[in-house]
Amino acid sequence: MASRSINNILRISPRFLRSAQLERDFRDPEALGGYVLTHDTRANLSRLLKGTRSVSGQRSWRVTGDFGSGKSSFALLLANLLSPSSSDLPKHLRGLPVEMGLTRSRRGFLPVLVTGSRQQMSMALLSALSNSLHQNIDGRKKLKVRMAVDETLAAPKSNLDHRVIALLMQASTELRQHDLFDGVLVIIDELGKFLEYSALNPEKQDVYFLQQLGEASSRSGENCLFTIGLLHQGFSTYADKLTEQAQREWEKVAERFEEIVFAQPLSQVASLLSAALNVKEDEFPRGWKSEAHTDMRVAVDLGLFGANAGKSALVELAPSLYPLHPTVLPVLAKFFRRFGQNERSLFSFLLSSEPHALQDFAQNEATLRFIYRLPEFYDFIAQNFGGRLSAQSFRSHWSHIDAVIRSFPAERELELRILKTIGVLNTIDSTADLLPSDDLLALALGNSESLKTAVARLKKENLLFFRGARRGYALWSHTSVNLEHEFAKASESIQQISNMGELLRARLDARPVVARAHYIRTGNLRHFTIRFCSTDEISADPAIFQPEYPADGMIVIVLSETEEQRKRAQKQIAGMPASPQVLFGVTDALEVLNGFILSLERWNHVERHTPELKDDRFAAEEVSRQIAHANQALENALHRYVGFRGLSQDEQSSIHWFYNSMPVKDLDRDGSLQCYLSELCDSLFPKAPHVHNELVNRNTLSSAAAAARQRLFELMLNHGDDPHLGLPHDKAPPEKSLYLSVLKESGIHAERAHGWSIEFPEKDPLRLRLALEHVIKMLEVRPDARIRVDRIIEELRRPPFGVRDGLIPILLVAIYVQHEAELAIYEDGRFVSDVEEFLKMRLVKAPQTFEFQLCRIHGMRRELLSHLAEVVKLERAERTELLSIVRPICLMVAELPDYAKNTDNLSPQTITLRKHVLAAEEPAVLVFRAIPEALGFQGDVSKSEASKLASKLAQSLSELRRALPECRKRMTETVLEAFGETGADFSAWRRSVAERAETVIVGVTNPELRAFTLKLIDDATEEPVWLEALGSLVTRVPPSRWRDKDETAFQEGVLGLVRQFQRVESLHFGEGSRAPENAVRIALTQKTGEERDQVFYLNSSQVKDAIDLRKRLHSQMPADKKLAVAALSQLLWEMMDSSS
Repeated sequence: MASRSINNILRISPRFLRSAQLERDFRDPEALGGYVLTHDTRANLSRLLKGTRSVSGQRSWRVTGDFGSGKSSFALLLANLLSPSSSDLPKHLRGLPVEMGLTRSRRGFLPVLVTGSRQQMSMALLSALSNSLHQNIDGRKKLKVRMAVDETLAAPKSNLDHRVIALLMQASTELRQHDLFDGVLVIIDELGKFLEYSALNPEKQDVYFLQQLGEASSRSGENCLFTIGLLHQGFSTYADKLTEQAQREWEKVAERFEEIVFAQPLSQVASLLSAALNVKEDEFPRGWKSEAHTDMRVAVDLGLFGANAGKSALVELAPSLYPLHPTVLPVLAKFFRRFGQNERSLFSFLLSSEPHALQDFAQNEATLRFIYRLPEFYDFIAQNFGGRLSAQSFRSHWSHIDAVIRSFPAERELELRILKTIGVLNTIDSTADLLPSDDLLALALGNSESLKTAVARLKKENLLFFRGARRGYALWSHTSVNLEHEFAKASESIQQISNMGELLRARLDARPVVARAHYIRTGNLRHFTIRFCSTDEISADPAIFQPEYPADGMIVIVLSETEEQRKRAQKQIAGMPASPQVLFGVTDALEVLNGFILSLERWNHVERHTPELKDDRFAAEEVSRQIAHANQALENALHRYVGFRGLSQDEQSSIHWFYNSMPVKDLDRDGSLQCYLSELCDSLFPKAPHVHNELVNRNTLSSAAAAARQRLFELMLNHGDDPHLGLPHDKAPPEKSLYLSVLKESGIHAERAHGWSIEFPEKDPLRLRLALEHVIKMLEVRPDARIRVDRIIEELRRPPFGVRDGLIPILLVAIYVQHEAELAIYEDGRFVSDVEEFLKMRLVKAPQTFEFQLCRIHGMRRELLSHLAEVVKLERAERTELLSIVRPICLMVAELPDYAKNTDNLSPQTITLRKHVLAAEEPAVLVFRAIPEALGFQGDVSKSEASKLASKLAQSLSELRRALPECRKRMTETVLEAFGETGADFSAWRRSVAERAETVIVGVTNPELRAFTLKLIDDATEEPVWLEALGSLVTRVPPSRWRDKDETAFQEGVLGLVRQFQRVESLHFGEGSRAPENAVRIALTQKTGEERDQVFYLNSSQVKDAIDLRKRLHSQMPADKKLAVAALSQLLWEMMDSSS
């Protein structure tokens, strides 16, 4: 006989091929075909139907069961039972109404069937009521309730919850009065979806509506309103992410509904499976029936099906579960109950074509060699549940189990099947009923000697570990930490988060948001800082929410934890004064994040308070994975509820936005916020420059860009009248880029009728003129007043200009160059007469130390300036500009040598003038008050006095210029007088004394005298330089830096040096001397031994005078020569006295 596949033996029942859907299947007569009515189902129906009695109050129910446990099919059966047409039930169920005690005279209930979704529950229920009224009642029947429902549906009102309850009660009453129905049956499948929506959006759907519905049902009396809700899990689970107070409110709602726990015993699940597989029993593989009976008997004896399992029934049923081995069903059920959707996943496993599922396995030959055992189920788990199990590995150690099995050699087939079997049992954390024991291994894989040998070999290789009779085999070597138990303990310790706001702030992305479109349009990179705050903070002082430099705006997001806080925050923002640079956002109630934070905090608690983790590497790794997973889950939730960056096209932000106290719509999708911020920047900064150069149009410049800007300053100050500021045409230094993109492109530096110049542009393509003119207006507001530069910078930073810091100094230099004649600059409170590039560097670094002042002159003062202009020799165009007068005067005085700044050898008027100019702080005060007072003019200078003032000023300035030359002239007189050459020509004297000094220099060892003699020898150096050097030699200070006391010291010092020189000179007179022929040495000695000697050098004129004098003296001499010589010697002694 040809071989058959397992598929040929299976006859899958159609009813198990899809899940039930209430609204769709209610009118399908085949929907309940093949429905298996179990003992538990009968009991649950009987309990529910008691509520249909007129005196009953048991009319609000919740049916709770795992995914796929058959709740929807059960609800479908109930709806059909209570409908007027229960005779349409499948044949095997038609006797059920009588069996359940339902009378034949009943009119049934109007079925209002709703399947849950994430929307407003009251609206969905209203829509279902409308559909049912139209579908089940003749449209010709005049019903007030139908009209009222349609009207409410067309125009929902704010009190919709209360209105829907009232309409349900009205429908029940009116239908009973018209003998149409006994009442209304409301069945809400997937109620959890509505609860999830309510938890996430409490402001749109209050869960109190469900409480109202339950109470209305319980009190409906004769006008029966019967309500059933189907849930996958308990009420509290849907509220676990809410606050503790909200959870208590949900518990009150749950108490209004009596509960039926919908769970099928394992024996009944086996019956369902048997019915679903519908195996052709006459085509079983030879030997299967006896093997199935035997193995099922052993399985029941081992406790795999529980302590109270019906052994005989299960043994009888075992062959019909083909090709599933009896050990597989208990593991299937437990696995899907724990990790899947219970029976739904169970039947999906049986009937779908997923890899390694039953249908995939059924392609094999129908022989005893191909029986679906636990190793095959492991392959199914790894293929289809691996990712999910990895995320919840703390419940199953899946990560370690999977790693061990994946790394095991495939050719060792039996050992691998053993590891897979133990891995499945370890995954479901099997206890006494599914303990991984030798007996269970023998049953699952076949009892053979090779099995025992393989187990022993795995144990020896430290791949399989026996943990004792109570715990069985495992794929790890030690007593593992029970992480589920530890997490439960952590849940008891941490039941509520008290500081949610602080925890969230540390995780939220506070990076600034850039207005990209505005940047592309204008070249200005603007950003808004992000600030997260609580409702209390914004209520305390909203004025603190202002952007700080360098931010152009601020986004304030209020983290409202509850709905009440959200409403309070929105009310507070609506009452704030307008703040154009601040955008407010208010989150939805963040209590929905409570569960995510709790999960993370609990896992952190497990890590901190479980010391056993240090000895359990696998558990410790699992805790780390769970913390990472909880972190990611919280991040994803934050992105959903607080995030506004990187939203996908289908995602929406749940932040409510406000600008200037008004709500802003359509900012809940990705990109819309940035577009809005760009539009906001366009309106905030309409006068901003449009400079597309990232080197300079930014707040913080790179060192290279700053250096290039500094070089540009120097070019603007010194080469403004040169084409392209003198920049080379064949090279491209960094400053050229700045010049081209700012000065040339804007037209600030351009060739005009009078040549190249720096001026405010006419066409203004880069919109710089607005900022330039605003600075001038600031200076014009208060004439002659100083404006701090940092205030000007701050003004240009703010709306409507928003100029970047890198660009502002260039604009200030452009303003200075154009208004140089009337713009005064002060540094540290003192007027700066010479503006150079390094001053601009200091201005950039410390603008708070600089001030600007606009000096404009009118009236009589212009006449005075015109006369003063003659003094400083200005061009006619500049003669009425105050700073054109002040700067030359201040520069001239500032450039004077120190001697001229300090000497008192000047007229009193000149000394006073010098004092005022050096101390000048205000140009106008200097010119119109200080200078006139110094020169002897009181009050305002009249027109007639202007020329006199100018003349006196010129004299005083001239006297200051001559101060040092006059000092040098006095030095020459002092030197000549010391040498006894008063009145001699200084240049001729220097030449003659140089010859004498050459004779003296030989043998001079005294350092001072030698230096002095060398200086006398130097007759080639120019006179001013020679005098500077001589002054420095004598006083240790150059004459240009002298004070008056230094000049006195020079006079005394030169006299002493000259005397030393003369004494040495007399010693070198005589034979071998290089003295000139007309040199004379006179030496006198007293009887005391005191001597006086001196060498005299006479020039040609002096020789002639000496001859004339000799003749006159000779005529007066007595005849006694001895007497004459004695008289002359006494006269010479007196004349040679050093003190004379």
